[in-house]
Amino acid sequence: MSRASSPKSAGRPAPRHRTLAGQAGLRRFEFPYLKDAHGRYAPIIYLQVWTGNRWLYLQAYVDSGASWSIFHVDVAELLGIKLNRAKRRYISLGNGSVIPIYLQHIKVRFAGMEFMAPAGFSDSLRVGFNLLGRAGFFDRFTMSFNDRARVLTATRLTTGAR
Repeated sequence: MSRASSPKSAGRPAPRHRTLAGQAGLRRFEFPYLKDAHGRYAPIIYLQVWTGNRWLYLQAYVDSGASWSIFHVDVAELLGIKLNRAKRRYISLGNGSVIPIYLQHIKVRFAGMEFMAPAGFSDSLRVGFNLLGRAGFFDRFTMSFNDRARVLTATRLTTGAR
């Protein structure tokens, strides 16, 4: 469920993305859409999370409608996060249901940057994949979804924009 892997240990090639030089030195990264469990292309990307002694690749569906990134509780275990020490919150889903998440800041690498980002952990989401939401990401990057070309473009925002 958590889609955690290390590409080398899993026998997979490294995650694909393309770095583009933009105007005024902005850095843009293109992430080709990946196929979901139903074989449809979707804005699913790889990011890295710090476990305390190594970087771990995770797949996440980029969801501009999600306030928080939400990962399965199995990911928290891999990261060594004690959920009983994390802040418990309740969030509303698009279908109106409410689920608990355990909020913690995690160290991530995404689109050429390393930073701390808030992440929720839950076993109640039940969508079969991790979600990358707005908090911690959309304030650092402009995210552009091109469904026709099947590409997500993440452009770094300048430090003054945060």
